[in-house]
Amino acid sequence: MTEHLDDHTFMCRAIDLGELGRVTAPPNPWVGCIVVKEGKVVGEGFHEAPGKPHAEINALQQAGDGAEGATLYVTLEPCIHHGRTPPCVDALLQSKVSRVVIGIEDPDGNVRGQGIAKLREAGLEVDVGVAAEKVLESLIPYSYQRKTGKSYCLAKAAVSIDGRIAAADGTSQWITCTEARADAHQLRAESQAILIGSRTAVIDKPKLTVRDAPEMPRVQPLRVVLDPSGSLRPPSPLLDLSLAPTLIATTDQCPHEIQELWTDTGVEVCLFSPSKHGYGIDIEEVLQFLASRGVLQVLVEGGAKLLSHLTEEALINRLVLYVGPRILGKNGLPLFSELSYSSISEAPQLHLLSSKQIGDSVRLDYVVSVQPST
Repeated sequence: MTEHLDDHTFMCRAIDLGELGRVTAPPNPWVGCIVVKEGKVVGEGFHEAPGKPHAEINALQQAGDGAEGATLYVTLEPCIHHGRTPPCVDALLQSKVSRVVIGIEDPDGNVRGQGIAKLREAGLEVDVGVAAEKVLESLIPYSYQRKTGKSYCLAKAAVSIDGRIAAADGTSQWITCTEARADAHQLRAESQAILIGSRTAVIDKPKLTVRDAPEMPRVQPLRVVLDPSGSLRPPSPLLDLSLAPTLIATTDQCPHEIQELWTDTGVEVCLFSPSKHGYGIDIEEVLQFLASRGVLQVLVEGGAKLLSHLTEEALINRLVLYVGPRILGKNGLPLFSELSYSSISEAPQLHLLSSKQIGDSVRLDYVVSVQPST
C-alpha cells in the first residue's frame, strides 16, 4: 500500500498525538505531526505547551536526516509567522521533506492559507483536507474560537434518570457515581475557564478546581462568576485566589461597594452590558471577552436558569450529560426549568455525538449548535 493510500491512517495517528497536548497546549492549538518515509514513521511529535516547540519541529528533530524526501503529516496548517517560536514552514523547507499532508487550514488570521501557499510556492506537494472531519472534531474549540471570536461553550450537568438536577429540598450530592465525577474533572482540565451563575456560587459554594483529572493543567482554569447585581459575598472558595484565579462578570447595576469588596480580595471584576433577554448580563459579550483572553473552551457548570438562558440564546455548542442512577420525582428541579415549548416542532433538536457507561452512570455527549465549517 502506498503512502497516499495510507494518508488517512497516518493522519489519524497525528490526531492521537495532538490529543496528548489538549490539556497543556492552550491557548495554542493541540497539534500532532508525524514524518513518514517509505511507509515507515521516522519521526513524530506534538505541541506540549506555549513557548515549547511546535509539533512539526518535534517530529522533524526526531526524524533527523530521515526527513529528506519524506512525507510530513500534520493536523493543522504549519504557521508562517513569528510568535513565541519561529515559523514552522521555514523548518519544513529546511528539512527537505517532499510532501506535506495537512488536516485542516488554520483559521487564525496570522496563517489562514499562507503557510500552504508558501509550501506550494517552494515546489512541495501539499494535500489539504485529509481526515478533516476527525481533525476538526479534535480541534473544534480552537477552530470555533478563531472563527467566531467567542469561546467554545461546553455545558455540563448531572441529572437523575428522570431529568432532575436536584431533589425537592435542593440537595444534589451525589446524583452520579464517583467515576462519573472524576470524568467531569477531565472536562475541567480541558477547559481554560469554568462559568457559573451567582445562585450556584452562593448556594453550592463550589471550588471549581481541577482535582481528580488524569492529567493536570499547567494552571487552574479561570473561574468566572456571572453576578450582575452583586450576590456573592465572602467567605467563599471562589474568592480564595490560593485555589485558582477568579473573574466576576457583573454590570453597572452592581453596587460599587460590592465591587470594591470583591476587588479587595484580589479577584478580577469586569463590567459587561446588561442582558436584553432577562438573565441580567450579556453572556455572549462575556464569551467574546474570554476568547480575547485566550480561552478556547469554557465549561459551564451552572444551574437550571443559566443553562436555560444559554439554550434559549443558542450559546451552547456542546452539552455533556451525566445521567446518574437516581429517581428524584416530580418535585425535583428539572434541568431546563426556565424553558417552555408548546410544540415538539419548537423544541431544540440535538445531535448525539457519543454515549458511554461510567460506573453506574451514563455520559451522553450532544452537539447543540451548528459548528463553523472547515
